[in-house]
Amino acid sequence: MTHVPKFQLMLTANRLHQVLAYNPKTGIFRWKAAAHGPFMPGDVAGTLHRSMYRSIRVDGRLYHSGRLAWLYMKGRWPKYQIHCINGDPSDIRWANLIEITHSQRRALYSAQGKLGVKGVWVRRGRYVAEIKARGQKRYLGTFNTLEEASAAYAKAAKKAFGSCARTQ
Repeated sequence: MTHVPKFQLMLTANRLHQVLAYNPKTGIFRWKAAAHGPFMPGDVAGTLHRSMYRSIRVDGRLYHSGRLAWLYMKGRWPKYQIHCINGDPSDIRWANLIEITHSQRRALYSAQGKLGVKGVWVRRGRYVAEIKARGQKRYLGTFNTLEEASAAYAKAAKKAFGSCARTQ
């Protein structure tokens, strides 16, 4: 038996359409008649995890349902991560899905520091603002007030991350 590279085993849009039907208005995948295993045609596909993500096993491989929705609708795998706009990972309606980079995903995280403001920390009694985007950390300046530093971060975040920017 010859070795088949892993990327060649990846599910194709044609195969996905053969085994699953996706309703873009509801975000639900259902097995088609060609489904195999214990599933009946019309059954809802996949398993909902505690994290509220649904995963679906097709041809022995497990896939995130949001990525499958992208493949189903676009005919290609997403280049980046799939994000649910409303923040609910179980809601994979087509209108709720966007493709975002790793930097944009990180921008969605809440502030972790003592100040409660992202990208700002204190050095020698002054407020320092920095932002990390596209794998690069960028110094934004030193400020007298938390509000000034926060505003500098917010402006840079909006420019770097667009609608994914979050300052708190």
